[in-house]
Amino acid sequence: MGFSYWDYAALMAYLAGVVGLGLLFSRKQSSTADYFLGDRRFHWFPVALSMFASLFSATSYVAAPAEAYNHGMMLFLKSVAVLLGVPLAVVLFVRFFRRLSLTTAYEYLERRFDLRVRLLTSFLFLLLRSFWLGVVLYASAVALQPATGWPVWFSVLLVGVVATLYTTLGGMKSVIWTDVIQFVVLLGGVLLVLATLSWGPSQSLLGIWEYAQERGHAFNQVSDASFYSFDPFVRYSLWAIVISAVFTKLSLAGADQISIQRYLSTRSEKDASRSLVWGTVLGIPVMFLFYFAGLGLLWFYETHPERALPNMTGDYALPHFVATELPPAVGGIVMAAILAAVMSTVDSGLNSLATCSITDFYGRVIRPEANERHKLALARILTVVWGGVAIACAALIIWLFGAQRGQNPLVIISEVTLGLFGGILLGVFLLGVLTKRAHARGVLLGASAGLAAALGMTAPYYFRELPPDAPRLSFLWINVVGCLVTFSVGYIMSFSRGPRLQYPARETAISAFREGSSEAPIDT
Repeated sequence: MGFSYWDYAALMAYLAGVVGLGLLFSRKQSSTADYFLGDRRFHWFPVALSMFASLFSATSYVAAPAEAYNHGMMLFLKSVAVLLGVPLAVVLFVRFFRRLSLTTAYEYLERRFDLRVRLLTSFLFLLLRSFWLGVVLYASAVALQPATGWPVWFSVLLVGVVATLYTTLGGMKSVIWTDVIQFVVLLGGVLLVLATLSWGPSQSLLGIWEYAQERGHAFNQVSDASFYSFDPFVRYSLWAIVISAVFTKLSLAGADQISIQRYLSTRSEKDASRSLVWGTVLGIPVMFLFYFAGLGLLWFYETHPERALPNMTGDYALPHFVATELPPAVGGIVMAAILAAVMSTVDSGLNSLATCSITDFYGRVIRPEANERHKLALARILTVVWGGVAIACAALIIWLFGAQRGQNPLVIISEVTLGLFGGILLGVFLLGVLTKRAHARGVLLGASAGLAAALGMTAPYYFRELPPDAPRLSFLWINVVGCLVTFSVGYIMSFSRGPRLQYPARETAISAFREGSSEAPIDT
């Protein structure tokens, strides 16, 4: 059984609605500051919802239930542990960047080091989020295929084009307000799934939890000695979860333009801090619902095996349930919720990619004298271009991981993609914010070493098929190692003779930016 006409009607009505919202905001764009940052006038609450929704994609919507279905609730602890990184993120990055009145965070790195470091980090961000958007579009195809029967390429193309269209039209205002709507839709979707799973006298949420405990899929592994091990080949230990969560939060707040652009669009420093804090806090109960939905799917298909697909893995559990078990129109609403999760990530990514392209490359290197009208027009063109790049990256992800779905479910693909470049970017920013000694050549060498280390951890274990019982390095350590290698090598190499620092401390940088200085460091 697939989608009914009512399901398709609900799905298409949602897609038309988000495009219409983009058209509404397209009439109010007059400058790049308005297009990229909403003229810095947002209240913290919609920004907090947008911050969560933009990082919560179809990979989360499908992958969180899939992880609970396959392995249990343990990875949910990372969603809780990110709270430990919030105070550090606020102190180190949010207040600092908000006082500088930046458009992209990479502007600071030019003032702190030189133009090469700015362009390198901005380029790494472009790579990171391009591949990430490819993963998100791939996840949308995985979700849509059981319900609609559409080919993978068609689903990728449809979602990519729609998200590109309304993001191009409306800019940051469109992105944030559609993210708010999509937060409500995606939350409503998982509640509908849970309501269906627990409907009936023989079913209950408590019964699902008790069944998961009996199957070892709750938090049973907390009592295992391996959970407290420092062995990097343990899939998730306490230390890997906590340390990786803190590094992830710091990376998002201090080195990822998507999150940074959110809190830079707020009205004040206090609103910026609140948006980060509440965006993180709101994510915890929402993520619990999605992991719990995976336990419900496990219970449902193990007690009704005749309704499951042959050899069904977690990635297909939720899409198959939506396609076959939900009443007419309800399935379309839930699939619209999955697409809301997809597009809230794609729109944010495209807007940030266009921001970096215009601010860090075109407006800084290619044509600094360009006026606002010209850059605004080019920003819309580049948003379309990056939409095409994201679709191409989705094709690359399908080619790279498609044959390894059993070994590399969506949760691993997304963690590996983010960890590969995210840790390196964080290492560079920590060198620029925490140290006075680091200089440009040291940072460039550190970033090269960090990239080599991250690739060395990833390629042998995740870019090729391994025997089922072969040990694999935990994907949670990739961003941690990349960051630590970048920071340590960059700092050590900065003991050699290098360029004099124009802004050797945070306070000097803030005062210099406020005075409008634009001189580059002198390379001696």
